[in-house]
Amino acid sequence: MTAEEAASGAFAVEGWDDIGFPEDGEPSEAEYKAADVWYEANNAALAACCAGWPDEKRIQAAGLNLLTNPEEQLADRETALAKLRTIIQAEDGRSEYHDERVFLLALAATAKMPNGMLARDLVSAVTVAYTPLAHAQFTPDEPIEPKRKAVLDAIDALEKATEKSTSH
Repeated sequence: MTAEEAASGAFAVEGWDDIGFPEDGEPSEAEYKAADVWYEANNAALAACCAGWPDEKRIQAAGLNLLTNPEEQLADRETALAKLRTIIQAEDGRSEYHDERVFLLALAATAKMPNGMLARDLVSAVTVAYTPLAHAQFTPDEPIEPKRKAVLDAIDALEKATEKSTSH
């Protein structure tokens, strides 16, 4: 089983939980088995990380993350901010799809924020502002530069908020 399959199974089971366990949305047996593999991998990682630690120091729960784009997902704050700005400056608005790196880099830039709700809001602000820029071809009568500025402003706000929360 691949890591992607295991993560997908865990996503299906946790998603079913999130929507209140509706009968018509229950994961398949294969998804349950895949989720079990993901949870076993998570427990093995915790055991390996905490081997030899006293019981009071052991981490009781942590979640694995599937790395699909490690260069972006594991970027430090400064690198993530610089890459975000480079991507936004180069965006021509002619793509059919979002550049997923924008979301991943915004997440990476907020990774060390203690306030998860604020981090989520900052990531959302960047990705929401990015949407009209990424799809500017669908509004050819509107200038692209104000859209670019809106994303850069959201990145600036993210930078300012992460500077405060990670400098302690």
